[in-house]
Amino acid sequence: SPLLTPDLVLILLAIACGAIGTVMWRRNSKARRLGWSSLLGILLCLATVSGGLVTAAGGAALAASSTALPDVTALPDSDSATACFRATSAVRIPSVKKGLCNQRMRMVQDIVIAHLFGGAVILPETVFSREGCNFKAECYGQYTGMIPFADVYDVESTSRALAAVGVCTMSEGAAATRFVHPLPASKLSLPASVSELQDFAETYQKIFLGRVWSVADSTVCCTLVVPDSELAVRLLRQVAAAFIPAPRIVSLATQVLERFYTRAHEEAATPVAIHWRGQSDMAASSHALNITAYTNEAARMLAPLKPLCLLILGGASASELAEIHARLRPAFGHRDHALRLYSKETLMPGIKWSRHFGGYDDLVGMVDLEIARKVWTFIGSPFSSFSVIAATMRALPCSPASECVDTRMVPVDVSDQLGRIFALQFPYTDDTLRDRCKALTRLHDWHKPGEWSCPTQPRASHRLRPGIARRGLQADAQSPSARTRH
Repeated sequence: SPLLTPDLVLILLAIACGAIGTVMWRRNSKARRLGWSSLLGILLCLATVSGGLVTAAGGAALAASSTALPDVTALPDSDSATACFRATSAVRIPSVKKGLCNQRMRMVQDIVIAHLFGGAVILPETVFSREGCNFKAECYGQYTGMIPFADVYDVESTSRALAAVGVCTMSEGAAATRFVHPLPASKLSLPASVSELQDFAETYQKIFLGRVWSVADSTVCCTLVVPDSELAVRLLRQVAAAFIPAPRIVSLATQVLERFYTRAHEEAATPVAIHWRGQSDMAASSHALNITAYTNEAARMLAPLKPLCLLILGGASASELAEIHARLRPAFGHRDHALRLYSKETLMPGIKWSRHFGGYDDLVGMVDLEIARKVWTFIGSPFSSFSVIAATMRALPCSPASECVDTRMVPVDVSDQLGRIFALQFPYTDDTLRDRCKALTRLHDWHKPGEWSCPTQPRASHRLRPGIARRGLQADAQSPSARTRH
């Protein structure tokens, strides 16, 4: 009730706590005195009441500011408390001038490394985006826009999800208070495999003890750590999926999906979403995508699904959909209505998407990414960080089987083999590979001093430290995995 002010609520609940103490005293009929157990019960009750009111006030303050990152160590959550109690240092994650999905790759890897060394993480307060580019080649790399992190992600929910896999998130202020010795530069030689980092974890944990440090500076993206064991892959997937979108992004994605499924039902067609990357920027850039080969392979994958309702992710106007339709149509024969194309722009024409998100292209794309995470069948482009992040999140075990999703990739890569690199660095299939590090060294010029020192085989003795989502790892061992196909 509005009449119950916090002070009055505290008084009433204190009386209730007193009643609890009275009951406990009466039960202790032999002693006839207020024992330690009853006193502890009263104190815990009062502490809970007080903490609840403080948390409510903090939540109101957070809602009032879209840029403030909360001190998650204060959240009344056992996972957060446990993860933060164990933290021996804090890793500051910088903003890097890349697309939001590439930035997410960097954040995920920073968090994995921090976790291996017993560190908490300080999430960035701002991230970068292109402004008004719309996939044009001339502005492909112009990340000039700065967006509050909280406009992209639900900070509190993300922090709780990270805590569930054993990762503590801290504000700058909380980290500066607890860890008073900043480290000017990282001592790590990266990239490295998880097994390699584990070999030196104890040494580095001592080096970083009580310090605020960074894995690498803001110019580095996006290969830092290579998951070379089943547990390491699971950790990476869980961290990638822990980034929860901001509420308005989730709301819009849900509305788009509902309208899309309605259209597919009305047309008795198969609903599929594809992250279409046949735009000119991928062909004109150093990636040199063969657009004809890409279109042909996509059409070959889609044709058996007719009649098909295809949701184009990545942004497409009605005229752009017509162009894509003309390129795909030959694979569908001459049947009317064998292929229908939609996008969030045509399903919700009343929204001026760019203007709605302040002209930030990458922020608009987060709606598409949330759709890619949720849709029943998703076809991605393996050389795109967007598709790889979506497929990585979708690769988590699912139960019951009815909730499993179908994930596929168009079997085409770009000239610099980004697709192969991403598949090794962010594995979204359950394919086993003897040595991911060795495979990556053949594909990528690491500019790493000395020899690449990954072990040729991950040692069975390597175990990720406690808190690495053990609850999920063992419980999900018998669960069917999300199906991912090439």
